[in-house]
Amino acid sequence: MSKTFFVNKENKQLGPFPLHEILDLIAQKKVSWMDFIYDDIKKDWIHIMEHKLFHQYFEESILKKKAVAEPLPTSGKEKSMSTENHGDVKNQIKDKIWFVLKDDKNYGPFSLFEIIQMLQTKILFEYDFVWQSKMDGWKRVAEVPDFSKESIMTLMKSGNPAVMEYFFRRKNLRVNYNCSLVIHDNKQIYKGRSLEISSGGAGVVIDSDHFKPGQNLFFHFQPGDGVPPFNAIGTIVSKQFMQDKINEIANDIRYGVKFSSISQNVKQKIQEFAEGEKNKKKKAS
Repeated sequence: MSKTFFVNKENKQLGPFPLHEILDLIAQKKVSWMDFIYDDIKKDWIHIMEHKLFHQYFEESILKKKAVAEPLPTSGKEKSMSTENHGDVKNQIKDKIWFVLKDDKNYGPFSLFEIIQMLQTKILFEYDFVWQSKMDGWKRVAEVPDFSKESIMTLMKSGNPAVMEYFFRRKNLRVNYNCSLVIHDNKQIYKGRSLEISSGGAGVVIDSDHFKPGQNLFFHFQPGDGVPPFNAIGTIVSKQFMQDKINEIANDIRYGVKFSSISQNVKQKIQEFAEGEKNKKKKAS
């Protein structure tokens, strides 16, 4: 008897199906590579494209698409690419070697800086997939060293004009901030913690991975390092897998939140706290 699998599409469980039936459903676009399949070994739901028995078929289907990859839709915020002569940086700008897999569609090719720019303008997210010819297969943006926070910070600190024009300055000063959170989506209550904060938003970890960019949530920030408890409505603007430094696996999810409703008094308190933390760092250095 052939092995069968359960598929989860839009929170509906389908199946069980043998492998060839799932491939037929994908070909008919009734199921997507980005839908979920239950992995008996991992005891968890994973993307069909990531399952070891389906990954080869996924790679073959994508290789056929690469020649006709589309441009990603833009937000209108992109800056024109500089072609000034800045050595290796110029080559990085010009070398369009990266392909993107987003919402089961293949786009590209793009340069490294175009990918970074799309991450900044929220066209692309850390949980989307990228590939280039030197890689064994598709990986999430968050798993590729070229797009790690450390690599991007190194580029930013280079001072090279061809690099600096691609990075936006934060409008609001953001500092580390540790406190507990209670989050509500009008259906359920979740717990979380704050990692950093500014008067315009926060970086948080929530005990759920199903929130999506563009989704609005209610946040209750409990008392923390110098800021009184407060409530805010925030919009998810980014979603990033956090690496387990010991096991080198993505085991937690960090969300970027932009405050859409917060009292002016609280904004002032956060701004004062952030400026105080910045001054402490200056004195310490």
